Amino acid sequence: MLGLGREAWRWGRTWIAGMGRKAAEDMSRMGMAAGAGWKREMVRLRLQRFGAKNLPFYRVVAADARSPRDGKCLEYLGTYNPIANKHGEKFVTLNYDRIKYWLVVGAQPTDRVAKLLGGANILPFKPEYRYKEPKEKKK
Repeated sequence: MLGLGREAWRWGRTWIAGMGRKAAEDMSRMGMAAGAGWKREMVRLRLQRFGAKNLPFYRVVAADARSPRDGKCLEYLGTYNPIANKHGEKFVTLNYDRIKYWLVVGAQPTDRVAKLLGGANILPFKPEYRYKEPKEKKK
């Protein structure tokens, strides 16, 4: 019991100290997330892959950080097609209002989604540098 005493119960992935068994059972019956009210789950803005082999198509989604890449998401926020059409355009559709909402409540975008949002002027654009200076060797 990790030294939390007799009144600690494992519930979900969270140990809740001072909670009796009946209270933990009531909370699980109500369908509350582990630690709801005490601990906010981390939400990420990320890409879900769709399409065929060598023809990717992505949805921009808000999802729990612990869920798998193509697993359940909280909300669909847009699409991204990385394959350029005959005019050399890559299409991105974004729901601006809902993305702003998720960013305000604390969702963290992944690197690729942050780059897409920077191109859409939703987040500050950060240039990506691929070349790094070699480290000096210690003598």
